[in-house]
Amino acid sequence: MPPHQPGWMGTFLKLTSSALALTCSAVFAPSARTSPLESLLGLPEWADLSVTVTAQPMVGVVGGDRPGASSWFQSINLGLSLSSGFEKDQDSWSELDHWQLNVELSSNAGNPNLNTDLGSAFTLQTLVNPVGTWLTEASVVRNRGRGWWEAQLGLMSLAPDMAGEPGFVSSPVMNNYFSSVFNNTMNLLVIGMPINPFVAPGLKVKAHSETLGSLGYGYFYLDPQTTIASSLGVNPGIPEVQGGMQALQWTRNPLPSRTDLSKPIPRPDTQANVIRQLPMPELQLGGYLTSTRLLSDDADELGEGLNRGIYGSITWPLDLPVGLDSRLWVAGTVSLDPENNPYPTFVGGGWLTQGVVPSRPLDVLALGLERTSFSSTLLSGKSYEATIELNYSIYVSEMLQIQPVMQWIINPGGAGETPGIWAGGVQLNLNL
Repeated sequence: MPPHQPGWMGTFLKLTSSALALTCSAVFAPSARTSPLESLLGLPEWADLSVTVTAQPMVGVVGGDRPGASSWFQSINLGLSLSSGFEKDQDSWSELDHWQLNVELSSNAGNPNLNTDLGSAFTLQTLVNPVGTWLTEASVVRNRGRGWWEAQLGLMSLAPDMAGEPGFVSSPVMNNYFSSVFNNTMNLLVIGMPINPFVAPGLKVKAHSETLGSLGYGYFYLDPQTTIASSLGVNPGIPEVQGGMQALQWTRNPLPSRTDLSKPIPRPDTQANVIRQLPMPELQLGGYLTSTRLLSDDADELGEGLNRGIYGSITWPLDLPVGLDSRLWVAGTVSLDPENNPYPTFVGGGWLTQGVVPSRPLDVLALGLERTSFSSTLLSGKSYEATIELNYSIYVSEMLQIQPVMQWIINPGGAGETPGIWAGGVQLNLNL
């Protein structure tokens, strides 16, 4: 028998009290030149230590198989980066200053079964993965700085990485969303792909041109993936994988003349400027090729073999009468081997505006819509599942952000047998 799930009212009272407690601790914390943890430890300028605590409690409000089902899921990320280039002007970098060593661990805890309880095919929370501690990066990076090339070698995921690069099959604008369908490599879920928190030995290289944009290539060796995932005790939940993956991606700012979009926002009602929270305009086009063999008796039903596809996204600025800054985005993926890809197409889009409430210039309002199809070969009898998400990110401080969210899941499970789901929750993000 599954454990008792508290009612939605009790869950939201718990969320509210936790959020208020975190808010108070952040508001009354003393200011510091660096993060509180780095100041406490007295780290040298060539070391960067980060701890991020993220919680995503959520409850099904109406609809689904079990209305009222709820889940509290959280993740603690510990990252350490070393580079002689920290705190230096990039114009004065030597070759050594370009290089950076990254190590990151993630610990997941909570109930990962909310989507199963409600009848949704995809997780409603970005964080949901098998519980336990994961090694989520161990790599050497060459940062581009003011130059034209960069590279990364080691254990890593498709995207993102600790150096700040979005990587492959991802767009920075999607980091503003709560659901995994928006914030998980465009909902590309081929078994064996090294999607965070899974990592695999790999290489990424990228060349950059101010006029032509950036061209990146990545290769991942997939055989050790499940061994790495289970090295700290996690049950990865997928069969052993043999094979490799390649990706090629072109990215460009389609509006290079809009230099104002990289600067703080001047407020029309005051003399002060506001930090810009939304990403730069971006045009992205890429493709992937994965060849896998799954060591499982039901490998044919999971989608092993050749998987190829193309993907793209565009993020565009908008001038609206509300807010200080806005973005419109559209993204999609198409599989060239739908018989082997359980979710062969994804199409999504959305809108974000910063500073809708004049007294809250750093807050961001986000709306997103997406539709993911199911393979007629691997998942016969299922057509599609769609999600609409509305959230509002409350910027309390650099340490703390709170993001209430509402989601509507259309055709949950894809078979037309489960009522549509209304679900609500909140993300609590604490940066130490």
